[in-house]
Amino acid sequence: MVTVATLRKRTDFVFLKEHGLRVSTQGFVVQYAVQEGECGVCVGYTASTKGVGNAVKRNRAKRRLRACFDKVVRLNPNAELPEGLWLNFVARRAVLEIDFKYLEKDMGKAMAEVREKA
Repeated sequence: MVTVATLRKRTDFVFLKEHGLRVSTQGFVVQYAVQEGECGVCVGYTASTKGVGNAVKRNRAKRRLRACFDKVVRLNPNAELPEGLWLNFVARRAVLEIDFKYLEKDMGKAMAEVREKA
């Protein structure tokens, strides 16, 4: 199982936006970078007013992304991600309408691509 921490500082999110690599899917964009000397995986979730909508929609989008990440990576004993990986999931408006099983499929594909490139 993968040990997961949460990204909390604004500087971490800005670093990922400016220096991280990206993988795009229909419902979200994953920004990622590998930090040397870190252990485990750090994850953050972003949903903007312009991209997703009001506070209720933003919270729902982040909850869906969190649940999907938990199911695909955190609770999956076969999931392997490199040590020191930082991830930020940026929600798109489509994340609210996509069926959850397709969101899971997209998350699996995105994590496989991150694993290959990181």
